Amino acid sequence: MGAFDSVIQSAAERLLEDEVLRSNLTDDEANVLINWAIEWLEGRVAKSRDEAAARQAAQIEIGRLRPALQEINRRLAAGETPDAGMSLGLPSSSAAPTASPDRKALIHSLIAQKVEAWSEK
Repeated sequence: MGAFDSVIQSAAERLLEDEVLRSNLTDDEANVLINWAIEWLEGRVAKSRDEAAARQAAQIEIGRLRPALQEINRRLAAGETPDAGMSLGLPSSSAAPTASPDRKALIHSLIAQKVEAWSEK
């Protein structure tokens, strides 16, 4: 158990309770997204020097994660597919025109983009 588990749990519960973050996803897809968000949150909060700093870090990360999760949810609702997402670094042959798109691959790619962008800051 980490020093700031209660802070992390409280922040994670706020994400889990927000249906808007996963309304267009299957349960498996939502799990991928939420698990990443909680891992990200844990990694940032764990670096805090005390509980007050942990709470502040959790607030900052929730403020960053919520719009990112909403964006990914919206992009999937709009029918974005790996083929439509060439800028995501996925090969155009990743889904045949008649095959259903691999939405989990798209979610992982969108997550990777967020991590890369946030790591550059």
